[in-house]
Amino acid sequence: MRASPRKGNTRQSSNRQRKQQHLLDVKVRARTAMAQRTRRITSWTCIVLLVVSVLGGIGYGIREGARRLFLQNTDYNLTEIAVTKDGTLTRQQLLEVSGIREGVNIFSVNLATAQEKIAALPQVEHVELQRTLPNKIEITVGERKPVAWLTVKAADDPSTAPDAFLVDRRGVLMKIKSPLPEYHHLPVITGMPTENFDAGQTVHAPELKSALDLIRLAAESPLQSRFQVRSIDLTKGYCMVVTNQSRAQITFGLDRVESQLERLAIFLDRIEQNRRELRAINLMVQRNVPVVYAPLEEAVPAEATTPEAAPDKSGPTAKKTDFLKEKWKASVAGKASPTPSKSSKSPSVRKAIPVGTSRNLNR
Repeated sequence: MRASPRKGNTRQSSNRQRKQQHLLDVKVRARTAMAQRTRRITSWTCIVLLVVSVLGGIGYGIREGARRLFLQNTDYNLTEIAVTKDGTLTRQQLLEVSGIREGVNIFSVNLATAQEKIAALPQVEHVELQRTLPNKIEITVGERKPVAWLTVKAADDPSTAPDAFLVDRRGVLMKIKSPLPEYHHLPVITGMPTENFDAGQTVHAPELKSALDLIRLAAESPLQSRFQVRSIDLTKGYCMVVTNQSRAQITFGLDRVESQLERLAIFLDRIEQNRRELRAINLMVQRNVPVVYAPLEEAVPAEATTPEAAPDKSGPTAKKTDFLKEKWKASVAGKASPTPSKSSKSPSVRKAIPVGTSRNLNR
């Protein structure tokens, strides 16, 4: 008999069949992955839409609730505007600039915008706005304090000059329609062209900075009672010619103003000790400082101003003089005069006797 072949691990399919089988498996896996991805995208989209809808509903509810509870609630209508200021700005000016008015809803007022508008005014140094529920807004304004007038030429009333500005300690220019009465007595700085200056502008010129420093230091120093700045002329550009309360002219350099004030205090002490009056001095010179005094006939001695310096008409000297006058009259009339006592004779009395009476006194 013919022996049959032994069965082993032989492949039951051909190469072509195996390739087709592999392709079918790949297609099935790709379709499955695509279906799964589609399901995930759909589920996430639904979740996102649901969340957005919920958040939108919550936002709409909050907005609508806020509108009905606050924006349309008459309890929050603005009924009180408290304005605190320390200068020339009026309440009406501040309200017009800020745009705040009574009767509107307090939450409809933009405090940041209103604060920026008020701070833009040249004379405003700082401003603060505060909302107090349910119906009050507080406005606190701190204005710049002018320390001098700035003009081209000196005038009797600088407030009427068209080119005059008020300037504060930082050099900020201001135009005020109705200055306060105390502003009229501020020092006047002249000699700088102001035709190109505008209100609210900060001037950084070194000569103006030195003039402002001098005004500040003079007001803070012990010299305030003896040296008061009335005007400062900056025409020369390299120095300051200051006129004080007694119309004396003091020339200052632009640098080291404080040390020059200390030297001026020393000179004023010496002048007062000598009872002289200052007319001019140049503090720019370090040695051999030129000083001009008032003439002696213009200086009034201190004794003439005191009541004690006036002659006493009821003193003993006046009585002796009256006695001698009576004796001289008696001698002229040929009458005997009383003999004066020894105590009444003195050199001062003899000097007051007329020349023609010496013989009568020697009898």
